Amino acid sequence: MPKRGCCETWGVLIWLIQLAVTWLSWQFQYVDSLKDIALKYELLRQRPIVPVLLLWAASFGCYLAALRTAIRCRNQRRLTEVIVLFAFCFRAVLLFSEPIQEVDIYRYVWDGAAIATGVSPFCYSPEQVTCSCRADELPDDLRRLVELHDSSPALATSLSRVHFAHLPTVYPPVSQAVFAAACMTTPRAASVRTRLAVMRIWLLLFDLGTIVVLGLLVRHGGKPDGWVLAYAWCPLVLKEFANSGHLDSITVCLTMLALYLCLRVFCPTQTVDHSAAAPSLRRNGLPTIVAAAALLALVVGAKLYPLVLVPLLAATSLRLLGPIRTLLPAAVFVAVTAAVCAPLLFGRITSSPLPATNVRDTAFSESVPRPIPPDVETPQDPRRGLKTFLNRWEMNDFFFLILVENLDPAAGKPPQQQAWFVVTSRGWRSQLVSRTSELLSLDPKRVPFLLTRFLCSVVFLALAVRWSVRYSGTGPSDDFLRGAFLTLAWFWLLLPTQNPWYWIWALPLIPFARSRAWLIVSGLTLLYYSRFWFGYHWPASPVLGTPYRGTLFFDFVVTWLEFGPWIVWLSLDSLRFRTFLTKSCARWSGI
Repeated sequence: MPKRGCCETWGVLIWLIQLAVTWLSWQFQYVDSLKDIALKYELLRQRPIVPVLLLWAASFGCYLAALRTAIRCRNQRRLTEVIVLFAFCFRAVLLFSEPIQEVDIYRYVWDGAAIATGVSPFCYSPEQVTCSCRADELPDDLRRLVELHDSSPALATSLSRVHFAHLPTVYPPVSQAVFAAACMTTPRAASVRTRLAVMRIWLLLFDLGTIVVLGLLVRHGGKPDGWVLAYAWCPLVLKEFANSGHLDSITVCLTMLALYLCLRVFCPTQTVDHSAAAPSLRRNGLPTIVAAAALLALVVGAKLYPLVLVPLLAATSLRLLGPIRTLLPAAVFVAVTAAVCAPLLFGRITSSPLPATNVRDTAFSESVPRPIPPDVETPQDPRRGLKTFLNRWEMNDFFFLILVENLDPAAGKPPQQQAWFVVTSRGWRSQLVSRTSELLSLDPKRVPFLLTRFLCSVVFLALAVRWSVRYSGTGPSDDFLRGAFLTLAWFWLLLPTQNPWYWIWALPLIPFARSRAWLIVSGLTLLYYSRFWFGYHWPASPVLGTPYRGTLFFDFVVTWLEFGPWIVWLSLDSLRFRTFLTKSCARWSGI
């Protein structure tokens, strides 16, 4: 059995690595817009992306060793104290770091300031604010945003750093409430760095809350307390929440809390006779389920992805509470969701053309396809940012990328932009796209993406229904949580936008995953940040003898290194598990 001090040793090593990352992060200070693109590339090439990647790799190795030690540790109370203490220390040191290759937090700062001023951030894009002047005749709400911009140099700087400034915000109202709270607790004359720090502190409160809720989940599921370390010390979590300050910490925390409330009703103990417990559930569990439904609706108001858990929760509620008693939590969920999402879905709108091609985030926002700018004085469609994200965005994908490239006719693409893994004929692809375009009256350039989106959605829906039937309250609590994990994990895997921080949606539930292959996803997905390095160093020349330049080399080559190893491992684990089941059934039946 491991010695008690082993986890402390790994914790100190990880803390020292985070200290080194913090020191290197100061070389990632934002490079403001420069007319001299060559000079901008030169400044960006100086960023130590490779050393940081190596430090993350070392941190991930220490993390896996610490996790193995923690799971086998006997002194659970002492272990919990160590895990929480070091988790806090890791986050504290990263608060002093500069965001590494991420700029989303600047949008959060501006959105929070806009709400604190009494103006909806869904109405006007940052570009409309910067293009307006107080001397012009402006609508009252836009005029207040312009005055806010002109009165605060820190907010003006934050607004100038917002990515895709031609689009209004995509973040739902509950997240906006947190942004506003962060703004109202920030001194008016605070610098940009102070505003970022306050915003990250607010987001880290939810991150730390997830650790607490996860402790309750692993105990309820009969797992060792050491499994809390799988989230609390994960380098990916430290990077995306403590360093980059992504809002997903809000949704992860509240989603885990909603699942815990459901678990207390659906699975009161690790092993429960559901037929005997059903009457008690119907009498006493309804208020808790209603509270969980309301909380999950608030989570959807922070980020929309928890909607994918609805089939599992609905199937479990129907099976254990019955159809009649399920109506109340369902009605509460729908009503609260509609209420909190209304500002994002409804409002004054004006039509603005969207880009005809898919949007892949790039090293510089200047190279992203831009629509025709709308009238700066006219409020935009509040759904415009969300529609662009859902209908155009593609980043760090794997299964989606393989499918979309095999559907894209690639007309007019030079050979150095065509994916090596395309196996379908160009004639078949062209015929499919043209027929689909005529049938649905769509721009042919949009067909491959939308068709792939539809196919991936159908596959995911089939998987979600399967897991809802299989894990809906028919076994112990770890089965229910395994169903939730698989739902979130495969939702991420089939997205066109597989940002690394999106994987954290499923990460807290990884103690309930059957295969340990899922553990290495958190480390491999950090390879995403090498995309910027390729974009900075090979913007116009082929990489390592391949026909691909810059970021295309990452998209068509490196993603196979990012996803391939653990997908192979997961497949082998699945085959071994099926073989074990087959042999067990054969022995049991006497064959």
